[in-house]
Amino acid sequence: MTHRARILADRLIAAPVAFLFNGLARVLGAVLQRDHSMTSANINRIVVAKLIGMGSVLQATPLLKALKQRYPHCTLTFVTMRSNQELIRRLSCVDEVLVLDDRNIFIMLITTLSTVAELIRRRADLYFDLELYSAFASLLALCAVTRNRLGFYRHSVGFKNGIYTHLVYFNTRMPVRLLYLQLGRVAGVAPDQPDQIGPIRVDESDRSGAHRVLSHTAGWQIEKPYIAVNPNASDLLLERRWPDEFVIETVGRLVSLGHQVALLGAKNEQPYVQSVVDRLPSEVRSSIANTAGRLTLGELLALLDGAACILTNDSGPMHMAIALGRPTVCLFGPANPEHYGQELPNVAIFYDQVFCSPCLYEADRPPCNGNNVCMQRIKPKRVTEAVLRLAGGSAKVGGVSFPQVVSEASDGAPLGVVIRASLKSVNSA
Repeated sequence: MTHRARILADRLIAAPVAFLFNGLARVLGAVLQRDHSMTSANINRIVVAKLIGMGSVLQATPLLKALKQRYPHCTLTFVTMRSNQELIRRLSCVDEVLVLDDRNIFIMLITTLSTVAELIRRRADLYFDLELYSAFASLLALCAVTRNRLGFYRHSVGFKNGIYTHLVYFNTRMPVRLLYLQLGRVAGVAPDQPDQIGPIRVDESDRSGAHRVLSHTAGWQIEKPYIAVNPNASDLLLERRWPDEFVIETVGRLVSLGHQVALLGAKNEQPYVQSVVDRLPSEVRSSIANTAGRLTLGELLALLDGAACILTNDSGPMHMAIALGRPTVCLFGPANPEHYGQELPNVAIFYDQVFCSPCLYEADRPPCNGNNVCMQRIKPKRVTEAVLRLAGGSAKVGGVSFPQVVSEASDGAPLGVVIRASLKSVNSA
């Protein structure tokens, strides 16, 4: 299913059902008076759900590590879509994965029912729903019948304050990984947890596979350093793409200075990447490896891990590169880097804010209708200089600075938390 199809199904089908069950859950919460305490003694199984977005999954790794540190004896189960399962299996802090398959509606229904049955059987003590807008994800959290269900709200808690026992305000100007950690604070995670994303396991077989793909590229010098360039963006918002003429200019400049370039892309992005390659001068193409659609996820990770520098927009490969600790140049436009960027010595971020940015996650459709001025303002010369500097082992110069975040009140209570009314009455009793 495409991202647009998921949104439509969520709004037309899942949202009305979730609205109904939210009210029923409020009534049952007041009647049943379940024990919602969270201690080391009564937390034995934790579920974390993030259905879509490899980048968001990686942004959740600080939370996953913090939960394992707070509850080292617990079993941590991750619920996600099929497209994310291979990545999650490479995270050492996850014990098992439950997978939903959205290749078609029938398979989605079957795997959803199966996942719900598995969640009920596990009787988890904590359920972290990392989705914000998805009514389907809210229903999945409710059906798990977990003692404590933690999630996010944006404008109002009315729609969710029955389904979830604890809600945290989702501040779109806050780093996502810190928002996820704030959910952990509600469950007893200590403050000031490290927020570096990753690590991701890369196997020797992955490195061999990536080596094989590169070595089969005509003219490629396998022992020579290379720069990885991702010119793509998923259908979540194609306006995140850097203009293809800028990609062509930058790649040409890098090759003219003696660098090899590996172009990245998923299978469905192969035609676009090939169109970029076809427009490169013939003398440049001899130093280009078009790996779009040719790599497994593990091989992609290995290719990123071996690159001298990665140039990418705000997309999955950006998060992978940062999680692997590689020098990375990140291009932001429709999204504010405060949300998904990370301030590190080997990460350079470019963002020229315009009037309508950020629009990602704020509007159903970008107001520019494809004329992404925010990305067009990021010029190749500046980007090329940053890539060359980081590829040469130097630290970044300047860039975006992130403010210090205060996440707790003077009494140590985490900020932005809303607790369901029925829990307040139990606690006060």
